[in-house]
Amino acid sequence: MRLSLLLFVSTLAPAADISSHFQNLQAAFILKDSATKAITVHNPARAKQRFPPCSTFKIPNTLIALETKTADGPDFLIPYDPALKLEGRGPNGAWGKDNTLRSAYQNSVLWFYQALARRAGLDTMTRYVRQFQYGNADTSGGVDRFWIDGTLQISPEEQIAFLERLNTGRLGLKPATTATAKNIMLADSGPGWKLYAKTGACRETNQPVALWYVGFIERGNNTHYFALEIEAPDYEPLMHQRIPIARAILTELKLIGQ
Repeated sequence: MRLSLLLFVSTLAPAADISSHFQNLQAAFILKDSATKAITVHNPARAKQRFPPCSTFKIPNTLIALETKTADGPDFLIPYDPALKLEGRGPNGAWGKDNTLRSAYQNSVLWFYQALARRAGLDTMTRYVRQFQYGNADTSGGVDRFWIDGTLQISPEEQIAFLERLNTGRLGLKPATTATAKNIMLADSGPGWKLYAKTGACRETNQPVALWYVGFIERGNNTHYFALEIEAPDYEPLMHQRIPIARAILTELKLIGQ
């Protein structure tokens, strides 16, 4: 069954068939063109299904930290606690080192963002998650666990809706907060385009691993929002295929790399 569709609000067009990127994968991909409102989607039913956001929650966590002054900017630093025993873990051993807000985002340093959440407090985290209309907005799993333990859940469709509200200033935040967060989120750029993104990977109890890559591309005067989610029996090897799969699609659709 072909599961890749291209839907227009007011104009019918030939489907963009991206199914070849998902051979033998349980996965969903959704892309929204903010100018035409066109939606490209692989596996529409799964794109509506909710999963733990895992480290993609570092996007709203960054916004909350900046807005509440829990972190005062990209260079805000938290020293590493050797009691965590994470030496050598993460990209280039980043989890076992002092980190700034920027480096913790780029290297997906869990303990850093757990510390930010604890400093903000559960009441504050809950208030902003609800304000952002982020997925099911359930923070009952605890101040430093709710985005990875399965209580907070969000669908690929809801991911791009959140990212669009973020980028268009509709989250009720100071413009400076959004601008600083976008600066931290920048993953790649080329002539005429910028890619802002975040990976995520976690497993709730007795469930498969949820693998994410979400973000948006600014190209000229237009923005495309995307979310990729893949189900996996374990973290490897698919964890390292999230970004290549998404980038291959975005390149094929001439959104990056041109």
